[in-house]
Amino acid sequence: MDCKICLGRAKLVKKATVRNAYTAEYYLCANCDFMFVENPSWLEEAYQSPINTTDTGYVMRNMYLSRKTLLLFYILFKKDDHFLDYAAGYGMLVRIMRDYGLNFFWHDPHTQNLFAQGFEHKGEKVKAVTCFEGFEHFSEPIKEMEKMLLYGENLFFSTRLRPAGIVPDESWEYYGLNHGQHISFYSTKTLDFIARKFNLNYETDGNNLHLISKRKLTSGILKIINFLTKIQADLLIRKILKSRTTSDQKILLNQGL
Repeated sequence: MDCKICLGRAKLVKKATVRNAYTAEYYLCANCDFMFVENPSWLEEAYQSPINTTDTGYVMRNMYLSRKTLLLFYILFKKDDHFLDYAAGYGMLVRIMRDYGLNFFWHDPHTQNLFAQGFEHKGEKVKAVTCFEGFEHFSEPIKEMEKMLLYGENLFFSTRLRPAGIVPDESWEYYGLNHGQHISFYSTKTLDFIARKFNLNYETDGNNLHLISKRKLTSGILKIINFLTKIQADLLIRKILKSRTTSDQKILLNQGL
């Protein structure tokens, strides 16, 4: 089996039952350490509801990640820059970021935009792209990377890491065996390979936050962001920035939405 990232040789390392009905075959690449499901025949069924019903952390995760995004982007970019949330789901993160004062837009062809209507991305370039809890869903990660990099050369995303060379046992909840939407799994080796493939730099907090960028990155910046979140430094930034809540309402009223 050819690896979907580096085209190296991947071998079958695990089988598991998905959605209590299907047998998933997991392959691991010896070269880039990418682990993936080769035969996800159940995806149409799994995505009848794009946001799976057992994802009880959806709201809390958006709140948590919005704080980290605010801190990172305030440090790296200008307050008037444009940003894109890719695979944005219902648009909750976009709405929160706009309420904080950053000019975020929404993109997700597979999910209804509930919270960020009127702020759909039109295809223009942006300063940075976010993609939270999306990489594990991608059947073709390189193609998705190419799409995102067409929009912006800075990518901030989340996906939980595997230890390099390790195939977790079935107690690892990130397999998502109950819903079957998770089909791609990465280690730092995998993500570093992807970054180098695109001649970009890679930084990680060693857990689930990652930054791939054309710019030279400060070592440990995401760990610094985690610390600043703990001491609630984002509250100060929210006082400095001007929320777009009221101005967005006027825009939507003018659009007749």
